[in-house]
Amino acid sequence: MEPSGERYLVRLPASGGAEQISVPEAGVSAALLAELLHTDVTERMRLPVMPQVFAGRFVLCYFIDARGGERALPVNFAGTCFYHTGCPIYGDLLLAACSGDSGSPAVSGLTASDCETLTAWLSAEFPVFFER
Repeated sequence: MEPSGERYLVRLPASGGAEQISVPEAGVSAALLAELLHTDVTERMRLPVMPQVFAGRFVLCYFIDARGGERALPVNFAGTCFYHTGCPIYGDLLLAACSGDSGSPAVSGLTASDCETLTAWLSAEFPVFFER
């Protein structure tokens, strides 16, 4: 990642589209992720595919409300596709940069340029989701 500058998470609302959320440059805490998803328990999963330009820099992870189904949140189409099991993902999700080391809890925001790249890639992969 770039050494300095503003950082963002990309929120994919269940209703469709994408938005950038400004986060601290120093990193993103578990408490902040929970606050942004309006929950007390989040779940972290790694995106199975991502834009090639990110390879070697970071992996993309997505964070969801771990109790979204229990809370009767709406199904998130993109999140369900990311999950690759056929089981639905409920509610909004957040995309962030994470270490390739699966044992590392570090979560970082993306640069504005990375957000643009990610949003363009997502809208090409899920055009119907972004037309809502």
